[in-house]
Amino acid sequence: MIRKPTIVIALCYLLAGCSEFIVGPVGNNRNVADFESIGEIVKSRYPFLQFKRINWDSLLTVYRPLAEQSKGDEIYTVLHDLLRELKDGHIELRTEGGFPTMTYEWPRFQGGRAYNPLVVRKYFDKELRVAGDGNMEYEILPQNVGYIYLAAFADGNWVNDLDGMLAYLSSTKGLIFDVRNNGGGTLFIANFIVSRFSSASIKYSAYWPDGTPNWTGTIMPGGNYAYHKPVVVLINGASFSAAEVLPELMKQILTVTTVGDTTGGGGGSIDVFYLPSGKRIKIPTAYFRRFNGDMIEWNGVPPDILVPQTEADIKQGRDKQLEFAIARLK
Repeated sequence: MIRKPTIVIALCYLLAGCSEFIVGPVGNNRNVADFESIGEIVKSRYPFLQFKRINWDSLLTVYRPLAEQSKGDEIYTVLHDLLRELKDGHIELRTEGGFPTMTYEWPRFQGGRAYNPLVVRKYFDKELRVAGDGNMEYEILPQNVGYIYLAAFADGNWVNDLDGMLAYLSSTKGLIFDVRNNGGGTLFIANFIVSRFSSASIKYSAYWPDGTPNWTGTIMPGGNYAYHKPVVVLINGASFSAAEVLPELMKQILTVTTVGDTTGGGGGSIDVFYLPSGKRIKIPTAYFRRFNGDMIEWNGVPPDILVPQTEADIKQGRDKQLEFAIARLK
């Protein structure tokens, strides 16, 4: 999706039923046209074929007979399975009626079960405040440590609430910025957040499939209130896409430490493509690297300090990653 400078990150759904009936003869020309369109889009625009060592032409040879033999809505299953071969948590197939299906669940996504916002609330002696049109929660922990949870990098002016939140938390010893189980969204939001913690400019780049820079962005310090005390960013395997770019950018700030587990591994920047029938797909057409040159795709962003956490911990009412962050800052 590269649309400078906005990145739209798809939400995750498993393949469910289709809204139309299965009709039409075998060899439906529209189905074949959709198949051929996806084949060309991925071949010419998808940036990870070489990185993932995928022989796309070979896969097209395998799936083409299935597309030719499909009747009506049977093509959805064919296209879904073809796109799943790319093993990319960003890729989305939509029906003509707009129903989204994700084709792949990244392996570390299950790590999101080792997080529960209800357990987080047990560490506070007061009710969390809600801001940003419901995208953010914040409050001061009993140890005089500030806490902000960001649910998604959704578009909107709601992020302007951040300045007021930071002003409210200004007397704290340090701040926990929690993006665990955040599936991503718009990169602009990540830039906006980073600008409130950085005292110097930070540059980053997106890359075309051939590895050449597509565009380079610069984050400048800004906002009505800046927070330069120690910050811990909490991440886990269900932090994906923009929620991986954010901690990687924050790592460049000397007052920031990332804590938790390695993020999901979604380094692509997606675009929307319409197929001949009216169906839509979202696929990455550019990508981001970490500052050391490593791919975010598949690899994720590792924390500065690894703090393992399990479902068993959560069932026992403990958030060890949050506990570590509090102890580090208090």
